[in-house]
Amino acid sequence: MPDTDNRVPRILLCLLPVLLGSLPQAGHAQATDETDPRIEEIIVTSRYRAEKLSAIPDSITAFTRADIERHRIERINGVAALTPNLRFSDDQEVGISTLVIRGVRQNRGTGQPPVSYRIDGVSATNNLLTTQELFDIESVDVLRGPQGALYGRNAIGGAILISTRQPATDPEFGLRVSAAEGDDYIVAANASGPLGSDKLLYRAAMRLQDRDGQLENAYLDNQLVDFKESQSFRGRLLYRPTDRLSIDLRGQYSDQQGGSGYFMPGSEGVLPLPPPAEPIFFGNPTYEIQSNRIGESFVEFSELSAKIDYEFSWGTLTSVTSYTDVESGNDQDLDQTLVDAINIIVIDDSQTLAQEFRLTSNADQRLRWVAGAYFFDQDRFRSLATTFLGFPVPPAAQDLKLRNYATFGNMSYDLTGDLELTLAFRYDEETPEDLTQGRSETFTELQPKASLAYSFHEGLLGYVTVGKGFRAGGFNNLSEGSNFAPGFDQESLISYETGLKWSAYGGRLRSGMSVFFTDYTDQQFFLFDQTGTQANINIPKSELWGGELEVTALPTDSLQVDFAFGYTDSEIKEYEDIQGVLVPADAILGSKVPGAPVWTLNLGLQHTAALSSSLDLVSRLDYEHRDKTYWTLDNLDTQAAYDLVNLSFALEKEKWAARLFVNNLLDEQYIEWFFAARFIGLPADIAWPSAPRQVGLEFTYRY
Repeated sequence: MPDTDNRVPRILLCLLPVLLGSLPQAGHAQATDETDPRIEEIIVTSRYRAEKLSAIPDSITAFTRADIERHRIERINGVAALTPNLRFSDDQEVGISTLVIRGVRQNRGTGQPPVSYRIDGVSATNNLLTTQELFDIESVDVLRGPQGALYGRNAIGGAILISTRQPATDPEFGLRVSAAEGDDYIVAANASGPLGSDKLLYRAAMRLQDRDGQLENAYLDNQLVDFKESQSFRGRLLYRPTDRLSIDLRGQYSDQQGGSGYFMPGSEGVLPLPPPAEPIFFGNPTYEIQSNRIGESFVEFSELSAKIDYEFSWGTLTSVTSYTDVESGNDQDLDQTLVDAINIIVIDDSQTLAQEFRLTSNADQRLRWVAGAYFFDQDRFRSLATTFLGFPVPPAAQDLKLRNYATFGNMSYDLTGDLELTLAFRYDEETPEDLTQGRSETFTELQPKASLAYSFHEGLLGYVTVGKGFRAGGFNNLSEGSNFAPGFDQESLISYETGLKWSAYGGRLRSGMSVFFTDYTDQQFFLFDQTGTQANINIPKSELWGGELEVTALPTDSLQVDFAFGYTDSEIKEYEDIQGVLVPADAILGSKVPGAPVWTLNLGLQHTAALSSSLDLVSRLDYEHRDKTYWTLDNLDTQAAYDLVNLSFALEKEKWAARLFVNNLLDEQYIEWFFAARFIGLPADIAWPSAPRQVGLEFTYRY
């Protein structure tokens, strides 16, 4: 790991260009009172109606189209890097990730994510879809805290709501090309406009990427391991035959192919063998990519959806129907050492049909409400086949059928002109059926939520919220010889939150603060072993607490400052020995829930200098501090604190922009994710490496 003794001076040097740029510019006129700039008012639809972000009693981080373009957000990891208490780690293959929000973790394998992940109102029905490319995006909203009442399955930790750009009434076209280190080339384009009349509009978008990579396997002739090719296409038709009826048809296809399994050994490899054989000592170096094969993986999916809205005089009836087909797989070295000890091939295919009906009242009334019903049906096949010292092991195969039925409702009522009461609920009935093993179980839960929001005066809102979250249990994908239990139980939590939102100085300052406490029952936790089994276990009782602070300010007409702080602490309150877990209970009880930094800090500086009446130079610097991270249930393995800096300079005109960008400016080396051998039974600890510094150029044109 790099020496951090000179970290502070290095960071100050990085800040210098933007700080100098914030000084008054010669020839740059100061704004008059009539043109006095203010922070853009963000409108969100998190309660299925357009509302000011500052008026919603929830902890929300929102990104506009301008934010997405200037931060070059192309996947959810870009969102997470700017959002307090949200951690997104890429690891193992192009479709696998680990997402943690306020300490609520992603379940890998056939488990479910901790958030409702929605694009244009359509839920991502497979955890592999959270790694898809984001292109032609209008906005991203991150809602923290349980959101099941409105956003359904797996919204136990929150919701991530993504909106693509709407079809346009006038013809428009866009093109974006970029080139960066690692022979990383991206081409993205979009087109939109009417088809014959303004009653029928279309939008088409695509994104292509070809990357050779930057990380090398030193023991296989320095071959690159983080290569990637991806092709994504999306089309939309919006038909408005009358003022009351709209039909929004959406189709998407994506194919990602790339490297897989380039973990690094975090300890010397030791393969225990049954007596009288002696253990095999590998003698491998640590924290170097050295697997005996170059892993490969892919995720291919297609999705069709139809959203139909009909407006009555009193509200809107909405139907959302979607069908998703996902095929994925990977081939990799599982032991990650020089020895050809354990290899694995994974196949994961699913087909999903989902239907939601929703009634939403008009917004301009004292009582506002939403009511609906949801149906979800999924067939999923997953197989993990391992080879141990050249001998095949019977695969862990699972043919899983999953059904979910739910009803939900949300009501907001103005008790007075300044006091709003919100009551919500969701009732879920979810049934996973393991056809391979002939097992089935039904999980049910009522998830109520209540909040009070009080407007102290214009620009100052306070709120308190209590809500319950739920994620269904399921069945582990067991291989022969695995010691894990056949299934895992449902989990639930009760979240208590209070917060403030305020704006001041004529719109030059906007801020939000929240604190929360979470009482967690049977928290699900992901583990795997050398047989190829990927399993979830339950931690009987844990507690999480923390908060967020977000501030956006315009101290001068040309400088914007963004600040965010997130803190999540925790404790495992109840734990006893669990089948398949090799570490005893007394080493785990009282530990922190692992998976995310205890606290993070973000600081962004954006300076705009007018070079002419139509040309701006926009300088942007983002600094992120991630504090200590605990990787394992016993808290013995940790990632020390580290700092990340991204920098960009852009020339922007009305129709085009050219941007020089540097990601990970300090070339910080850290661990994205970690598995300890004592938990998983592999020969060595394994660690996923971070991406190195990358310098690139990007050009965008709009017409």
